[in-house]
Amino acid sequence: MTAWLKLLTVSVLLVISACVSVGTKAITDAGVVSQIEVGKSTRADVAARLGYPLTASYGDQGEETWHYTWVTAAPAVTAFVPVVKAVTPSLCESTREFAVTFSRDGTVKSLGSEQPPKSPGPSG
Repeated sequence: MTAWLKLLTVSVLLVISACVSVGTKAITDAGVVSQIEVGKSTRADVAARLGYPLTASYGDQGEETWHYTWVTAAPAVTAFVPVVKAVTPSLCESTREFAVTFSRDGTVKSLGSEQPPKSPGPSG
């Protein structure tokens, strides 16, 4: 095996194996999210489908909002090219956020979903 082929093989294996994800993956599943119904689903229903959130906020009218996040990060292919690495981000990151707001009676008042713009990861 030539040195070039060995380097290519090792690089591909590193890229594939270095993907990291954290958060609530269920928010990326449209089938799971579609089971949460405004005006009908309760806190217990949401917890059963998505689990409990890491953060929550509270409104003036007695609303409670549960915030969910799913982040996936992986090294960019350019992270393994020394000259290119110096001028381009070396990490590709994808973030999805989902919020469920409950009314005072504990039923779902609203759902919010967004995919924030990609931010370039640290280079270096």
